[in-house]
Amino acid sequence: MRWEQWLRKIVSLTGKTVLVTGANSGIGYAAASHFLTLGADLILACRSEERGNAAATRLREQFPHRKIELLQLDLSAKSSIDNFAKKIEKRGAKIDILLSCAGVYYPRETKTADGLPMTVGVNYVGTVWLVEALLPMLKENGRVVLTTSLVDRFGKVQKHPRSKAKEGYADYAESKLLLSAYVLKKAAERRPNEPLFLAAHPGITATSLLDPAKTSHNPIFSKLGHAFLYVFTHSKEKAALTAVFAAAGKVKNGDCIGPRGPFGISGFPHITKFCRHARRQAREGTDPYRAI
Repeated sequence: MRWEQWLRKIVSLTGKTVLVTGANSGIGYAAASHFLTLGADLILACRSEERGNAAATRLREQFPHRKIELLQLDLSAKSSIDNFAKKIEKRGAKIDILLSCAGVYYPRETKTADGLPMTVGVNYVGTVWLVEALLPMLKENGRVVLTTSLVDRFGKVQKHPRSKAKEGYADYAESKLLLSAYVLKKAAERRPNEPLFLAAHPGITATSLLDPAKTSHNPIFSKLGHAFLYVFTHSKEKAALTAVFAAAGKVKNGDCIGPRGPFGISGFPHITKFCRHARRQAREGTDPYRAI
């Protein structure tokens, strides 16, 4: 079965408003396209206005009768997050689905505008700040879907975070562990009529995540990494189906959605389990970054 056939099985989103962060490329862009296919109105939240405009133009050409709005958002700066939330509030209409796809991996810069480590600052702290700011603007029983990762099980939370000359895999795993734990905590605390909290991990995806123009990766490593991704993993269009399933499928509050293939690397989406490290972090762990 092709991903296009699977998508046709999902309920229509006509009349619903979906906000996607990191929507100018990769899984965020693919998910945005899927939501438009299902009839939703779309808000694209992108850090780069240039890349955001390019993405919005492509989507408008493909979906000329859909409502597509572009807003600038930089998750590495709380001032940008606050400004973005004010713009959403001024719109008046409530949001049905919030999908967070924005993130960094091996970033060139190692500190956010607020002095936090860049990887955790964007992937976890900035994402949490955004969600908390937007909660009043989400519809009752709407959905918050946060993009986690298979590597959350390898994450270790730094008790005393400190700046580094270079950030990499360990920082990424830590950020995803904290994000998974946040979903579990918010789901456990949810009151009736509040939005559902869900996690979606895409498996391993053929995207530009290792692009040396965006990261501090060695160009040779980047080329080898891309060769592996495109041969052994699935496309961003198929990987984005886990987010679509979490946003519009038959799920329960606190579910985690991932690919059903071997080791969760690729395949069509199904309900899976959070790793034990995320469950323990949600139950017992502290947050040294004080995101919440």
